[in-house]
Amino acid sequence: MSESSSNAPRMVAIEREPAPERKSGEPHAIIGRRISQEALKRLNDLHTRYLKGVPNGWCVIMKECDLSELDFRNLNFSHGHFIGCDFTGANLEDSHFAGANLFSANFDGANMTRTDFARADLRGAQFENAELEGARLEGADLRRGAVIRRGASAPVGKENSSFRGARMYGTNMTECKLLDADFEGAAISGASLQGADLRGASFAGAELKGVELSGANLADADFRRAVLDEATASRGDLMRAVKPRTAPGPERMAKVLADHMLWIQTGQQKGHRADFARMDLSRTDFSRAVLAGALFRETILADVNFENAFLAAADFTDAILLRANLLGADLRGADLRGADMKDARRDGAKTGELSGTRLSTRL
Repeated sequence: MSESSSNAPRMVAIEREPAPERKSGEPHAIIGRRISQEALKRLNDLHTRYLKGVPNGWCVIMKECDLSELDFRNLNFSHGHFIGCDFTGANLEDSHFAGANLFSANFDGANMTRTDFARADLRGAQFENAELEGARLEGADLRRGAVIRRGASAPVGKENSSFRGARMYGTNMTECKLLDADFEGAAISGASLQGADLRGASFAGAELKGVELSGANLADADFRRAVLDEATASRGDLMRAVKPRTAPGPERMAKVLADHMLWIQTGQQKGHRADFARMDLSRTDFSRAVLAGALFRETILADVNFENAFLAAADFTDAILLRANLLGADLRGADLRGADMKDARRDGAKTGELSGTRLSTRL
């Protein structure tokens, strides 16, 4: 036997009949078999020996095997091969598949809580009604993976998949179908979600840094309490996809306006600055309101009435002012960078600099 063949990885097969003859050292994959729980335990023992470099260890290679409903808890199959295998309903909690080849695997309904998928090849893998809370996905490749949404087009009883608290550093999820997926509290850095379908996905409380979102469908996605760096926030049509903060009711609105007036009159010593950032205030009547210096950053202000309102030095950065009524409004010193003012009425509106005039002396 040559030196190269003696050092080749040894693999194990679970056979129901004698294996066909093969040359010494020739790789032998397990293809199209139903694996029992007992066999899985034996395979893991052999694979663990392989990982530790212990003699008689075998690197497990499977293709299109049935692993559904099996218990993988705490098992280590790092760097194993599970191409096109069926993990439907399996329990992979606290298991290890770091660097594993899981191309086109099916994880529908599987529990992958805290599973280690770091640097795993998950291209084309499918996750429906799957639980990935706390899973490690650093450097994992999930290109064109599918997370099917719940709803009329999904089977009855199916729910959205959860990536809550998952660590996704450098994860590639380009063109993934992630409808209604839950990324709450996830740490996502340097990842690509380019062209992904993220309709209805929740990123509430998640941290996104350097995430590529160009071409992603973010309709009805929820980014409330999410921490986004400037690079991420500037990619894709993110602002318009963020679910708005709840707008104050009539009583609360009256208090906000009163507190803002006090904030202006006392030179910002008392009261509170009105913060309407990222709210949906469509069709609100602010006519003649005193809102100088108020925050309307990324706020939806479609059809809002600002006629004769005092809006000097207000922040309208990236706000949506479609069809807004700004007749006679005082907008001197207001920040309108990136604001969408299509069809807004601005006859008689005052614009330009405040020339250093203090807001408190203008009232």
